[in-house]
Amino acid sequence: MKNIIPASDYRRLKLLNLLFFADAPIVKKEVATIVECSVNTLNADIETLNATLPEDVAQILEADKKLSMQTTPQINFDYLTAYMISTSHLFQLALSAFDGEKTTISEWAENNFVSRSTFYVKLAEVDTFLARSRLVLNNAPLEIQGGEMNIRFFFYHLFSKCYPYSGWVIPDFDFETYIDKFIQKFEHHMKVYFSPSTRVDYATAIAVSLRRIKQGHTINPSAEDEQFWKDIYTYHNAMEIDFSDLEDALGSHIIPVERYMIIIMCFLGSFTYVNRERMVMRLYYSEKFQGPRTSIAEDLLTILNGRVADTLALKVSIVDYLARFLFIEKANLILDVDYFSKKLVPDTQEKEKIITTLKKYETWPDFQFLRSNREVIATYIHNLFSVALLTEAYTRALHVKIISKSGFMWEEYLKTQIRRYYSEEMIVFCDDLKPREHWAQHDLIISDSPLPSITDVDVLVWHMPPIKRDFTALGEVLEARSHSK
Repeated sequence: MKNIIPASDYRRLKLLNLLFFADAPIVKKEVATIVECSVNTLNADIETLNATLPEDVAQILEADKKLSMQTTPQINFDYLTAYMISTSHLFQLALSAFDGEKTTISEWAENNFVSRSTFYVKLAEVDTFLARSRLVLNNAPLEIQGGEMNIRFFFYHLFSKCYPYSGWVIPDFDFETYIDKFIQKFEHHMKVYFSPSTRVDYATAIAVSLRRIKQGHTINPSAEDEQFWKDIYTYHNAMEIDFSDLEDALGSHIIPVERYMIIIMCFLGSFTYVNRERMVMRLYYSEKFQGPRTSIAEDLLTILNGRVADTLALKVSIVDYLARFLFIEKANLILDVDYFSKKLVPDTQEKEKIITTLKKYETWPDFQFLRSNREVIATYIHNLFSVALLTEAYTRALHVKIISKSGFMWEEYLKTQIRRYYSEEMIVFCDDLKPREHWAQHDLIISDSPLPSITDVDVLVWHMPPIKRDFTALGEVLEARSHSK
């Protein structure tokens, strides 16, 4: 983050972070020490932030020489980060270059009410960030230059980190009219689901590519990379996906290599698989064509030492995350690491084991990216494992779907009868038989009537009301499950 916003803004972001996560007001002198500035500088920062931050977003309060923050429930710290990036000169410069405005230094400084001397200082900061991202800022006119893949990723990552504060910044490729319609078709074909927030991430990546194509900037991969992308495209039968919505937005045909890229870009964000079969299919591809990535995932999972019973989702999550490094090599381009606070309980020893495991693969062909991105990847894996361990108790419970031919009230009645004997730690009731947003999470179906072959999950056929034999059958399932864990 130090490379994307000026040092003064970074210090202010540290201040916002400290107060946002504080459980109680903090003495002002202690705050100054933590953010590494004088009390006078701290006072100036508070005045600047309170003057620039909208009152309905955040305000810093002082009482009895202690500082606290007032925010609304609708925002989180990521929103404040998006605000800081959106108001940075790097973002304004990048947006100008992305829009193809071709302005000169004097024109840009005048349009943004910045003196030339101040602007040259800002240019130096921007140059430093871009250089670490293997990009160059051309000054006459202002234009970001470098490899097309790196340029697209740079714009995607910057714009996605500014959302939702910045809003949708690519208006000529409307999200709802064109891109979201394509994503819905993509979801249906690939059997995956994007949440409303990650949907915008994928849409941003697509819109960036469409804008670059429209401006005449097409990607030019090596023959080896293009064949690799085509293999992925073919394996998932992506040729059956309808690209007409995107082509209507672009106003022209999308060539095959750009179609490959649009499909692969789904890995830049996060999504869930609608069924477990799709996860198995994804891992089969990885094992067949990208074996080392699967080996890394399997090696990392040994760190959990059996503490997570079902690791399928974890394994595919790791493989999918590593897939985003098909696009980049430099860690400076990845801003996913929370540099300020620990949202989860830290486990330094486990993280060190993750880093040690990653180091084993850094010299392997095509895995040099592990060295420069080691800290980023280790943090992601550590947080992923932490979440999995925190939810393992819930996962280990038997998840049951209740179905009654008599309707909802009878289903609720069966639940009350089961709850008389089994707590939530042993049995969790599930709502969806065929969820659209993720794979089916129930382990067992209890029904008061035989069911057609609509699922491969075991079914217990009960009576209404249930009898002793019914509860005996359920007890046997729970007993068998406890021995299998």
